[in-house]
Amino acid sequence: MTFSHASFVRAVRLACLGAAAAALAGCHADRIVGDDYPQTYQQRHPIVLAEGEAKLDLPVGATREGLTQRQKEDIRAFAADWRRNGRGPIAILSPRGGASDAAAAYALPAVRTTLAAAGVPATAVLSQRYTAEAPDHFAPLRLGYVKLKAEVPHPCGLWPDDLGHGGGDFRGATQNRDYWNFGCATQQNLAAQVADPEDLARPRAETPVYAARRQTVIQKHRAGEDTTTTYKQEDTDISGIGSAK
Repeated sequence: MTFSHASFVRAVRLACLGAAAAALAGCHADRIVGDDYPQTYQQRHPIVLAEGEAKLDLPVGATREGLTQRQKEDIRAFAADWRRNGRGPIAILSPRGGASDAAAAYALPAVRTTLAAAGVPATAVLSQRYTAEAPDHFAPLRLGYVKLKAEVPHPCGLWPDDLGHGGGDFRGATQNRDYWNFGCATQQNLAAQVADPEDLARPRAETPVYAARRQTVIQKHRAGEDTTTTYKQEDTDISGIGSAK
């Protein structure tokens, strides 16, 4: 069997094209598929749930009642936050070996009374002691409990790669990927602002429908009436707001 010159040239060209395609496929697997760099800010800076600590320090001994009015208000707010976010009992830490030991012992019943009035049962309050820093140290009376919090598991502001090279290696400029710190501050702010960290783990259960409004809508629908709600608002002259009369 013999081959013409044209057939030989076509065979060589096909072989070259096949080799080039194989080389490009190998580069594609190494550059894109095999790249383990986290491509999104959610992967680089995930929001995780962790246990945090809520604390309240009360300098005692300022009044004969044991607590000032401001301290009682702080305890009530602390108890309200415990009812929403608490994951365990409230611990009352009294100082030992400091200048405020007697004042703290005197104020302890007032703290328990204020907590009980704020809705904290006595079974959810524990008393403990801690050592003051020095004999003349005016140590405070401390309240604390464990709470659930959302956070990014590492600090922001880390720059492990050189932005001038697009990602820290000689190929980073061609990959068009985000720099490492991108999105970290946004994730930290979102974690700090969420009211209930458990909302990030699962959605809340649906609340019951407003039965009275649903019945009204059904009745209007059956009668062929408009089911929308009409809002009445008095006319307001915007140019007259804040003007001197």
